[in-house]
Amino acid sequence: MADALFSFDQVSGQDVALTYLKSFLNDRSRIPGSIIFYGPDGVGKWTAAERFSRQLLCLEGTSCGVCDSCRQFMKGVHPDFIQFPRRKNIAIGKEKDPEDFTIRWLLSARIPFKPHTSDYRVVLFPEANRINNEAETTLLKTLEEPPAHTKFILIVNDLKNLKPTIVSRSVCVPFNYLPQDEIKKIRRNEMTESKLYYGGSLNPFEISDEFLEEWHENVREHCHDSILLFKLENWVRDQLGEFRSNKEGLTGIDFLEMICLLLLYEYRQKNFEANVGRIEAILDFKMKLHYEIPALEYVLLSQLFLRLAT
Repeated sequence: MADALFSFDQVSGQDVALTYLKSFLNDRSRIPGSIIFYGPDGVGKWTAAERFSRQLLCLEGTSCGVCDSCRQFMKGVHPDFIQFPRRKNIAIGKEKDPEDFTIRWLLSARIPFKPHTSDYRVVLFPEANRINNEAETTLLKTLEEPPAHTKFILIVNDLKNLKPTIVSRSVCVPFNYLPQDEIKKIRRNEMTESKLYYGGSLNPFEISDEFLEEWHENVREHCHDSILLFKLENWVRDQLGEFRSNKEGLTGIDFLEMICLLLLYEYRQKNFEANVGRIEAILDFKMKLHYEIPALEYVLLSQLFLRLAT
């Protein structure tokens, strides 16, 4: 049985797009090598891409949630799911020893080889408009004739942001603005969940839904595994560096406070008794975070994640 917490039912108001995706999954011989999800921000493109990818990679073909593929996917370690980073430009890469997550790295070190766990490999570009011109040209031939085991998903707001030659070689799946009734229903659900995040208080930070969704996803997928916690720590450190430039009007301390709230939410929801020590570590971290000692947050992060992992 598919995992009800990770199903297409969470993609609201996109009947046309879901008709495409469900028909592809029902007859996998019809899945095109390159699919473009296009439409405005915040309407479900990212959510649909994740759920489509997990079901395609699932060894049972159902997004069962229990097979090796599904478990690897939910832990963020699936070898056949290649997700390029968000908010970073994608370059062509060096001719020799190209850097990870460049187009030459993808074409030389990943695409030629068979999938490791699943029958397919999925390459996801969450912001395909960030592929630079030279890289886009290099990728074009592979998109035109991809290996049968590899499927590309490109997410973009406007088809005009991609080369016409790429658009013409892909199946374009439209995502539309949501009807007002759907927006109201989603907002009601978001308000309920936000109250849980914030302990019943009002939202203390002005954080966009996109950022909040990404942060919660990273916390949820990594905080319950001692090994993955170190991966989460590295992600937090990377994000913290960006917030020193006052991204979206938030400070690094604001960001860390939000991560603490998400961690507390996760540890309260699952095995509370077993997580009491972790909750105490987070509360201790939150208290010391405001000592106003320069760069103290980096030392505190090391201490926090060490305690969370033990």
